[in-house]
Amino acid sequence: MEKRQNGQFVNRDAASPFEKKMAAQLDNPIESVLRGGQFKKLVENQLSGVKEKYGLKRIEMEILYFLTQSGMHNTAKDICRYLNMNKGHISQAVENLSEMGYLCASTDKADRRYVHYIVTERAKAVCEETTQAWNKMSRRIIADIPEEKLYVFREVAVKIVENMNEMLNEQ
Repeated sequence: MEKRQNGQFVNRDAASPFEKKMAAQLDNPIESVLRGGQFKKLVENQLSGVKEKYGLKRIEMEILYFLTQSGMHNTAKDICRYLNMNKGHISQAVENLSEMGYLCASTDKADRRYVHYIVTERAKAVCEETTQAWNKMSRRIIADIPEEKLYVFREVAVKIVENMNEMLNEQ
């Protein structure tokens, strides 16, 4: 059986077990979405104009975007959870954003162990441009997908994340 792979036809029957497994993974859109590499490249591509204009790194733009959308979920832990990155990366990016005057830190009044990060007025333009680019990208990603299928996809995605978190917590 021939299957088009990377622009070339491959005879799966003649392939080794490893090649068959790799070809199957390449054909699996769910795994492709879960790995996230293509999405990260797309974000990098779609936000490059704003990134260059303001001299920001992708992680810094994603933090600003998250904080404009997150409401009271604005601690380092919240940011780490959203971006699925370690505290060291987040801490460095938050520090850079603070030095640029785009974020200010506010100690939680009820629990001084928590620090809330607030987007400043100075960051308003970069946040607006980032949000516009992000929303445009998001609309294109889901273009021509009926609402009922998006609803099912959201439900499935939530369950997949729950399952993965459960597995991670087992260790």
